[in-house]
Amino acid sequence: MNPAKLKDIILNTSHPLVLCNVHPQWNCFQQTFNEWCESFDNVHKDYVQFDGCSVMGGDSPQWEWQRTKVDEDITFWIGSKQAHTPCHYDTYGCNIVVQVFGRKSWTLLPPEAKLTPVRIPYEESSVYCEENFYSPASYRPFTKVENDVYHIVLEPGMVLIVPPRWWHYVETLEPALNFNTWLSLETDVDSLISECITKMMVQDLCHGVADNMKRRIINPNEELLATTTNVNMSYDILNYLLNQKRTNKQQRTDLKRYPCNYLPSEALSRLIAESDSYLRPVQKLHQSDFYNFIACNHVRYNSSNDGLHYAGLTPEETEKAVRLRNLINVCCKSDIIKSIEKALLDEYSD
Repeated sequence: MNPAKLKDIILNTSHPLVLCNVHPQWNCFQQTFNEWCESFDNVHKDYVQFDGCSVMGGDSPQWEWQRTKVDEDITFWIGSKQAHTPCHYDTYGCNIVVQVFGRKSWTLLPPEAKLTPVRIPYEESSVYCEENFYSPASYRPFTKVENDVYHIVLEPGMVLIVPPRWWHYVETLEPALNFNTWLSLETDVDSLISECITKMMVQDLCHGVADNMKRRIINPNEELLATTTNVNMSYDILNYLLNQKRTNKQQRTDLKRYPCNYLPSEALSRLIAESDSYLRPVQKLHQSDFYNFIACNHVRYNSSNDGLHYAGLTPEETEKAVRLRNLINVCCKSDIIKSIEKALLDEYSD
């Protein structure tokens, strides 16, 4: 495996790829799952909080606010069977995932797939979709994407390369551990501007909203206090990013940003072909296989869990939360955010 060639592939591919039989010289690859857990416990003498959530399926995805505990940002993901993340895409960089123990199911769709993007629940750098892959009520919402679905089950020793802005729904099939990292790209500056504008919009729209409603709007790991200091900081960051875009300068930060899409398609195809002994594209699901996938997940659907998103709110609070959710989703549509960005760029351009 030539590191330089692999780097070129990762930074230029627009299609998910998987590396097979990869075993880095990490201690975890020399251990069993139980041995790794024991080693982790020995290092962390204090209890580490993990998220807990019911796996009962309703009509909407299980958003992060429904989890019982929130842990700090970590560089590994460990989960029990059926632990999953709602379908979303990351607005920055490309994602590299190394599977260490157990198996994880990855369902991926290209950026242009006709899913329904939403910004609620709000999390900076993540765009979710309304479609519920875990416990779908019916197949109807998926007919518009049934020919755009890719799927891979990651097993120990496999590495998944997820290109920028690819939608992904991830479910743990058995107790599993994986590590991942995001490579920051030079093209991320556009996304940084869009995310900064979106954050300011959400800050303003959520200002003064009661906490019991706000937690249905904002993910629990997201700090979004609309204090004078925070708002001023957001304005400063936005103005800095806009100036970088106007002058076409690279950001001066300690964070390494990588160039991308610099190889002609023919050169990239040759590199992938030369690496076929350990690297292969993630395969597209046949329409019938995707139908069966959704049908199997539909078995989890339980109509008695419908509407849990607003459980615990009064009818008046629910109405306000629904209005706020709809308003934010409309105001933060990508085309609207881009229009705001263009207007801000044009305002001070010569």
